[in-house]
Amino acid sequence: MPSTPHLIGYAELLGRLRHVLTVNGEDIVTRRADDVPFQPYFDRFGWPHRLYGHVLFGLDSHLDPASLLNLEPAVEVYQVLGYPLTAKATALARETEQLAEQGWTWGHAVDTATIRTTVQDDEPQDTRIGDVAVLAVLSHVAARHAAEMTTPTGATPLFHRGYPTRLLGHIAAYLRVDAVHASALGDTTALGLFTHLGWTVSPRAGAVITTAEDVEAAGATWTDAVIQARTTPRDHLRRKPWDR
Repeated sequence: MPSTPHLIGYAELLGRLRHVLTVNGEDIVTRRADDVPFQPYFDRFGWPHRLYGHVLFGLDSHLDPASLLNLEPAVEVYQVLGYPLTAKATALARETEQLAEQGWTWGHAVDTATIRTTVQDDEPQDTRIGDVAVLAVLSHVAARHAAEMTTPTGATPLFHRGYPTRLLGHIAAYLRVDAVHASALGDTTALGLFTHLGWTVSPRAGAVITTAEDVEAAGATWTDAVIQARTTPRDHLRRKPWDR
């Protein structure tokens, strides 16, 4: 439990969910033992079972498997443990958890919940991104494209007529930036785009983004850009609560 409550916004929660999927796979299904009505967030050895148990595990938090909180929805559990969610993150959490509890694969649940919650208005905390979110979404986007995918050289805007054109453009699109506004701005760097749109990018996330863009601009494949972004030195940079 954090010493002071850490309000989790939409982009951070989405990034942490994607990180769980990167580590554990897209096709996991929440399973219950035949003799219990629910699956606890953590087992008696401290290992997470449910999707939002894995997110808590990434936040260095734990829940006793005998706790009555295991009967509560993730939103209430996170509130009690010092991780309240914004309204938009709450909508994402409720939708994702409901689908996962209905037997959807975790990957399908996250993807569907992301689409269904885009109409929610942003609060300032919803547009904070850290290195965990950037790396997880980078991996996800690159995996959905051919391994040899590259970007044409030159200062190409991240968005053109409402569509992402480059790796970091796809990252921004997945995080649900206003694509029409982004096209009008014509930014050629992700940091420039996020700044113009009023997002808060942690120094650690900024370092990862810069590495990915430099590697991409040098003609490397998107896969290689992600690999090198993961190794970006950032331990010397201040860690924000929404970082890894």
